[in-house]
Amino acid sequence: MNFVILRTQKLKSKGAICRSTKHAFREQDTPNADPKLTPENTHIGAQSSDEAMAAVNARLPDKIRKNGVMAIEYLITASPEAMTAKSRKDQDNYFHDSLAWLKAKHGAENVVYAGIHRDEKTPHMYAYVVPIDPKGKLNARHFLGGAKALNAMQTDFAQQVGVKHDFQRGIEGSKATHQRVQSFYGQINQPQAPLTVDKERKVLKKGVFSTTVESDEEYQARIIREVNKQIQPSIEKARLSASETRKRHEMSKTLGNMYEDLKKAQNSIQALSKHFDGLDKNQVAEVIKLTESLKHQNQTRGAICSRSNKNKGYSR
Repeated sequence: MNFVILRTQKLKSKGAICRSTKHAFREQDTPNADPKLTPENTHIGAQSSDEAMAAVNARLPDKIRKNGVMAIEYLITASPEAMTAKSRKDQDNYFHDSLAWLKAKHGAENVVYAGIHRDEKTPHMYAYVVPIDPKGKLNARHFLGGAKALNAMQTDFAQQVGVKHDFQRGIEGSKATHQRVQSFYGQINQPQAPLTVDKERKVLKKGVFSTTVESDEEYQARIIREVNKQIQPSIEKARLSASETRKRHEMSKTLGNMYEDLKKAQNSIQALSKHFDGLDKNQVAEVIKLTESLKHQNQTRGAICSRSNKNKGYSR
């Protein structure tokens, strides 16, 4: 499939923004990134997390309401197979147009930093936006709103950017699970390492004459916690796979219905066209004109009958 992928995440504290930008600049350990490809990444508007934070702070108002959204993090890419099949130039053109769309939506001055990661499995662009609304207020709801606004945003992005690069919108109204930005390009891309579980019972207390170890219940609970933590990336991958499967099924169903409707319309046109066999263009026009005249007469006659019956006390 060649679907556009547009994800958003609300960042409500400077700490959250700082952690995210450190990941963006690879200033912290990033297991799912290939260090050999990191130099290929692109940074726009800042060259370090400190510079990115300074840009965010410069746009933030002095007073921010409690639990206010300080920045919106966008992630933009496309279906992995379709994205990786494009050349570097075509990918960059897609990201260039995506950034232009963001600036048009939020105002160029509020898109404080953007970058492109090419050192992960699927190339993607991310951007940090301070959500200043047209009235000059910090207002993320104005841009993201509820489900209806998010749905409209996905459609607009697909129409304005995706189609130009041979990408299409995902199935509208799909029940596919929305995934957070970090989950999408963090856990999904991270290779699953072999399970490593400490099978030895842990010593809880060690004395001179006796040693206390985990009980059966404590031992089992710990093993389960460790296993669940390590298989979580695989679970996320399975969820994404299931999501893509549902999209394919829904697309197939939609296309099937469209084909049936088109087939019925073609049959109706063919049946109607038989009545015009042997007529030239002017004669066809006369037939259509006569048909419209008869239709108007029937409508007028129906309206007169309706008024007449109503005056006689009849009800239709």
